[in-house]
Amino acid sequence: MLIALKGVVRSGYECIPSEPAEHSISRAQHHLSITRQSRGFFGFRIQELAERAHVHRNTPSSRPQAQQLQQYLVELVRVLAVATGMTGDAQQAVFLIRNEPLRAFGYKTADALLKKGRADDVIVYLESLAGGASG
Repeated sequence: MLIALKGVVRSGYECIPSEPAEHSISRAQHHLSITRQSRGFFGFRIQELAERAHVHRNTPSSRPQAQQLQQYLVELVRVLAVATGMTGDAQQAVFLIRNEPLRAFGYKTADALLKKGRADDVIVYLESLAGGASG
């Protein structure tokens, strides 16, 4: 059940700003498009993306605008931007994020750290490597 209170729609545990229906639909379509592009670029299945973002398995398809999913995608893109700056190639950066063990983090991959919400730590580490520091 949705309840509208002073410009906010309340549903269960979430508060979502109410918007005109047309704007809300176009934003949802935009989020779905971005979610699909990210999934394809990184090679994630829908369920795998949901697990990484710690959301229900149907969320990437049914609610791509969900805050937790969008937060994960933003963090993933931030790390990708730094890694791409280091490698000069986005596909190589994706490979490194998913497969290269990082000694400073107990040989965990950047991908494993992203799943745990440690994007900032990964970014600082990658930037220190790019700057010539030993990490």
